[in-house]
Amino acid sequence: MIRSVGFAAYALIGLTLAACQSDIGSAPATPSSTTKTSATGSGMLTTRTAPAAVEGREFATLYNFDPQGKHGARVGLLAIRRDGSAVIVNSPPGVDVETIAQSQVGVQTGQHRKWFPIQSGSRPREASDAATYGQTIVWVETTQAMRASPDLKVFAVRSGQERPTLLSKSLDLSKSDVIPMSPGGNFITTDGVHVWWVRTYPTKDPSGWGSQILVRDIAGRGPLAVAIERAKNPVAAKAGLVYLRSPDVDPKMPANRYELRLHQGTTDTMLVAGDLVEGEPSSTICASETFIAWAVNSAGTSSENMQAPADGRLHVLSLASKVQQVIELGDNAGGLSLACGNTFVAWGNGSGNGDPGQYVFDIPSSKIWKLGELRGYSAVQAAGSILAWALPPKSTQDAVSWRVTKWQGR
Repeated sequence: MIRSVGFAAYALIGLTLAACQSDIGSAPATPSSTTKTSATGSGMLTTRTAPAAVEGREFATLYNFDPQGKHGARVGLLAIRRDGSAVIVNSPPGVDVETIAQSQVGVQTGQHRKWFPIQSGSRPREASDAATYGQTIVWVETTQAMRASPDLKVFAVRSGQERPTLLSKSLDLSKSDVIPMSPGGNFITTDGVHVWWVRTYPTKDPSGWGSQILVRDIAGRGPLAVAIERAKNPVAAKAGLVYLRSPDVDPKMPANRYELRLHQGTTDTMLVAGDLVEGEPSSTICASETFIAWAVNSAGTSSENMQAPADGRLHVLSLASKVQQVIELGDNAGGLSLACGNTFVAWGNGSGNGDPGQYVFDIPSSKIWKLGELRGYSAVQAAGSILAWALPPKSTQDAVSWRVTKWQGR
């Protein structure tokens, strides 16, 4: 169903969820096209009995992220990098509750902040999603508080580059000022050479909307192209692009099936095929050098039925052994904040109404640890051995801060 996008502020905290992606330093092992979603190995795990992670044992704090900017502005964390630095956004207050002001993207290293030149336009835009690869940063700015907007722009900055490169203006692509909402999950990703991001558009088929993954050279030299039709949740790897296909974005698929696929040039192969209860979409994915993690929403939960059972599932697949671990969540996983590090998977329920806990699954030990909890903004970030999670604000009027740590596990 097509929905006209109006202004939608994040009333609970005032910041949008960041893209949850990590750098992938090498190509994944050749995948099997027959892996199913039934749990193997040690069977189903659950978050219900997870002990608290302890400072100095499971993790070491590098710094706490201060959300306070100058002149009443709030500073949000969009993405984390392997060296512990953060991609940040400065969001000045708007003139009223329904108006945003032009944001500014930068990098924080320790307590030092460096800002890129503001990318002005006819209307102010808010940076809502970012991804990194090494010293490369890409991000999205939109005139709406959420991602979907008829005026969406994509920018990129590489090491040593002072002024961002404008890669795309959605006004160049759209023939209508009515645009469907984003399918959720990952929105933008990069391998340091290309940038991929999701575009939704109205259609005349029964679903009323479509979703495609666009691609462009990060320097803006090559043309903008459609990489994959009827797809969502792109995650870049050196071997290609991992993405998700499910009935909500591909009406030709069976209603009870989803697929994680790997796109390599002109070759497209299946990594994982899984079963869904009809009307049960898959939500988001992340990947590292050795594994892939993805979430599947619980059956029966939707915006119309918030009281339904909230037991979404998180799947973690080893690319080498093809062993898959399934974790039962105390949340429907509809808006999961998910991030992959080198040896762990971390998650929170985003702005969902289920379990507000933030957790990490340490893969070598097969243990789940609880990091904390934050109702309304249970978010995490990860890259390499770096793990960050949102902390409760001092009051409902304050923005969230973040704890940036090095995950040690055990």
